[in-house]
Amino acid sequence: MPYKLTTSAACRVARVDRDRFNEHVAAGRFPCAPETVPGRARLFDPDDMIALCLFRELMDDGLDATRSGRIACAVAEAARRNPDEPFIAYVEYYVGKIGDTAFPEQVLDATKRGYLRRGLPIRKVTSFNVGKLRELIASGTDEERSIVGEND
Repeated sequence: MPYKLTTSAACRVARVDRDRFNEHVAAGRFPCAPETVPGRARLFDPDDMIALCLFRELMDDGLDATRSGRIACAVAEAARRNPDEPFIAYVEYYVGKIGDTAFPEQVLDATKRGYLRRGLPIRKVTSFNVGKLRELIASGTDEERSIVGEND
């Protein structure tokens, strides 16, 4: 059974400032944060960690928090549904702010046609190496488990 990390530990593994993370969640910019109730810590499973790590990476790449959250959550959900898939692509269109997730073989075929599912022209495709990200998260989680302290 995979280990879950508290917000503090998850933010350390993902290299995200915990206070900024909480602000993003409260503002709705990271819509796939694990649910919690007052007085209880959020618990992040490995798929939740994919979203958190991608959220930080996308913001590091210069995307705003809202767009980073939307993309990170979509890719993480696709990774959750397809745990053996090493790459997940995010397809953006020229029309609207809608995006789709896909697998590399779907993207290759879609770029030949010029559209993926919605019949909208493809503007950009970004591929995410979720297989490697899972490895990095597992390593970071193991390290966190070895140093858990009183604030976790």
